[in-house]
Amino acid sequence: MSESHLIFVHGLANKPRVEDLRRIWLEALAEPHDGDEGFDLGAVGVRDYFVYWADLFYKEPLTAADYESRSNELEDSVASELDLTEDEWMNRMREKFDVDEDEPFENAPVVDSVQPYERIPLPGPAKKKIMQHFLQEAHDYLYNKDGMRDTIRQRVMDALTTAKNAGGAVVLVGHSQGTFIAYDVLTGVPDCPQIDGFMTFGSPLGIDEVQDRLVWTREDGFPGRVSGDWVNVYDPFDVVSRLDPKLANDFKKHGEAAVIDLKEENWGTWRHSATKYLKGRGLRQHLRRLADRD
Repeated sequence: MSESHLIFVHGLANKPRVEDLRRIWLEALAEPHDGDEGFDLGAVGVRDYFVYWADLFYKEPLTAADYESRSNELEDSVASELDLTEDEWMNRMREKFDVDEDEPFENAPVVDSVQPYERIPLPGPAKKKIMQHFLQEAHDYLYNKDGMRDTIRQRVMDALTTAKNAGGAVVLVGHSQGTFIAYDVLTGVPDCPQIDGFMTFGSPLGIDEVQDRLVWTREDGFPGRVSGDWVNVYDPFDVVSRLDPKLANDFKKHGEAAVIDLKEENWGTWRHSATKYLKGRGLRQHLRRLADRD
């Protein structure tokens, strides 16, 4: 059996050191849960890579203990529209989140999806932190502030090149902002290599303001560099992806739906947690298949 390769791209907010983040994610993926025995990558000959970019925004990483103790891991992502100044962008986002001009942006309510999902109240401090990450990290990436987009793109490309040179299946996996970073590389970097599979979870790729900053069309938005399946995993109560959780209608292949949208129900009040998603039975089943380990 040839070696397969999974490349993970994390989402918004501060993180522990890359070696700690890797351990936490891989332990969550390997932990038996909900009738699934776990997906232990090392035990089945799957090599992992972590594209780490939190260091570009934060001087000091979180401790592993702080990260693991956060039941409400705050990783939000939304972005801005093409050819807008920052003031215009802020006004557009105020409209998107129904916030009055004189009201602090951190008081923005969670927007109801077009689906009849129950509104999820967030405590004020949590909402404030989400908006802080929203305003800084997603915006700075999509507008390439201080070359941020170029730097992160190169980190993804380095991992892809290493994996491709090793041979075997290559699968790109993104969470939260990591999903549109991964998509951006697949569609916007001319030298990006072909990969075998793509997985997104907790993704804001369905949001118009994100799509408008990417190389994308609704009728042909499926990345041509993905030769296999794109599986999009969402929890309907994830406050990030719930704005538009299903991607099949927005990222078609030659006018036909091609993305596999998978509903995965997490638990607790914060459904956006990467480690919760990684314990999902459906996510693991598809990830095994994409990595040729089913």
